[in-house]
Amino acid sequence: MRFGLVIAYDGTHFHGSQIQARVRTIQGEIEETLANIYGQSVRVRLASRTDMGVHAECQVGRADINTEHGPETVMQALNHNMADDLRITSADSVSACFDPRRDALAREYVYTITDAEVPAPLNRDFEAPVRGPLDHETMGRVGTLFEGTHDFMSFAGSATSVDSSAIRRVDKLRVTRQRDRVTISVRANAFVHQQMRRLVAVLVDVGRGLASKDTIVTLLDSPRKGAANKLMPARGLCLTRIFYARASGTFLPAAWRGSLCP
Repeated sequence: MRFGLVIAYDGTHFHGSQIQARVRTIQGEIEETLANIYGQSVRVRLASRTDMGVHAECQVGRADINTEHGPETVMQALNHNMADDLRITSADSVSACFDPRRDALAREYVYTITDAEVPAPLNRDFEAPVRGPLDHETMGRVGTLFEGTHDFMSFAGSATSVDSSAIRRVDKLRVTRQRDRVTISVRANAFVHQQMRRLVAVLVDVGRGLASKDTIVTLLDSPRKGAANKLMPARGLCLTRIFYARASGTFLPAAWRGSLCP
């Protein structure tokens, strides 16, 4: 049976989502737990790849498990046997053709920054501190330049080949402030490696008066791998939503249509 999984994690102590030898990863931990529970090798497929230290409120995966257990039992078994920084928050049976990556219409990430004079130590794993106050209103206005379809090769990290396409569609970029916390929310059909962290670094420079609208225009109009060479820390980044088709007759259960997370 094919199961769809909604996965949340604190990425602090993970070496990213994709399985790697001899290090702790999201995919590796779920696969190992399933093997221990059901005595079979199970490959878990994920909707979006996250790097070391990046968090998720709503990662989506699938797993083919030979079991008579229902989704609720599978979810409970996984959660009981995994460390508490990784949880399955929802599970359901899905069509045999469900592919969480290829079927996703869009992903949404949120980056959290603090410009507090003294950052709160309890938030250190979930927000990135910057020195000096940020002009979040200017960041938001200039940030709309990223909306639309662009070549984001200037914002691509090492995992992106110069021969691959970096054309992505950004549907929405919003910058908001709550006291000394600034959040940058970006929804796109997909992201190139490190796109969010490099994009945010440019917007931080805009908020500090070190970059302008022209900086972003140049990076988008003259794409060159790594041209946006500042990189924000991974800890401020969180995958918050995955979006799927709402169309009637979709292979996803009714409760999974549209945004999978509230």
